Amino acid sequence: MIKGQWYPGNMSRAISQLRQDLKAIDLIIELLDARIPASSRNPAFDKLFRDKKHLLLLHKADMAEDALTRSWLDYYKRSGLKAMAFSVHKKHYINSLLQYLKQQEQNMHKGRLKRPLRMIFVGIPNVGKSTLINLFVHKAVTKTGNRPGITRGRQWIRVLPGMELLDTPGILRPKNTEDAARSLAAVGAIPAGQIDMPDIALWLVNQYLVKDKLHILLNRYHDLDPGDADRIFEQVGISQGCLQTEGKIDEERTAALLLRDFQGGALGRLTLEDPPQ
Repeated sequence: MIKGQWYPGNMSRAISQLRQDLKAIDLIIELLDARIPASSRNPAFDKLFRDKKHLLLLHKADMAEDALTRSWLDYYKRSGLKAMAFSVHKKHYINSLLQYLKQQEQNMHKGRLKRPLRMIFVGIPNVGKSTLINLFVHKAVTKTGNRPGITRGRQWIRVLPGMELLDTPGILRPKNTEDAARSLAAVGAIPAGQIDMPDIALWLVNQYLVKDKLHILLNRYHDLDPGDADRIFEQVGISQGCLQTEGKIDEERTAALLLRDFQGGALGRLTLEDPPQ
C-alpha cells in the first residue's frame, strides 16, 4: 500500500529544527485536514507544544461534512484544546481567524511586549499552509502547489501588521495504522509515487459506500450500477475512458482520476474519520 520509506529523514530533521524554532514563537497554529483530523495530527506535537499558545485549525472545512466538523470541534473543546474550522474559500472563516489573531496580538501588547506577534504554522504536507500564508499577504511569497513537500526551507514572513510568521516544511507523523496511512494518501499528503494508487482509490470508493454517499459517485460518473467497491472502480474506469489497448481498464489512470477528483472537491464533502466517543 505504501511503497518504500514514507517518513523520510528530512522530516526527522524538521522536528529537531522545530524544537529550536519554538523558543522564539508566541503562537502555534497547527493546521489539520478537516477530512482526516486524527490522521493529520502528529502526536509528538502534544508534548512539544504544551507550554505554548496553540490553535488547531481544521483547514479545508468546506470539503468536509459540517456535522462531523462540529463534532470534532466539540471533541477538542472537551479535551481542552482551542480549535476552529477554516477554509481559505469562505470569508466568515477568514474573518474569525483574523479576529482571533488580532486578539492574540493585543493580549501580547498588554504585557508591554512591543515586538510583532511571532507565529508558526505546522502541519502535514499539502494541508494548505502556503495557500493560507498567501491569502494573508495578498501575494505569492511562498511556493504553493497540490503536491506534498513543496515548501522546502524556513523563512520569516510579515503576514499582517504587527504579526510575523515562520513558515516550515510539512511534517508527517512517523507511525500510523493502515487506515490512517490510507487517509493521508487519499488527501494527497503522501506523494503519489510512494503509494499504491489503485489500493487507495478502492479504499476511498468503499468509504463512500460505508458513509451511504454512493449518490455522489453516481452524479459524478454516469452509467454506474450500484455494487461493491471493485465493481464501481471498474465502471468508473470504463465510463471515463481509462482503458488499455486490449480493452481492460487502466487501474493506475482510473485511480489517479478518482483521487484527483476527491482532492479537488469534485466528489463532494466527505469526512473520512469520526471523532472518538
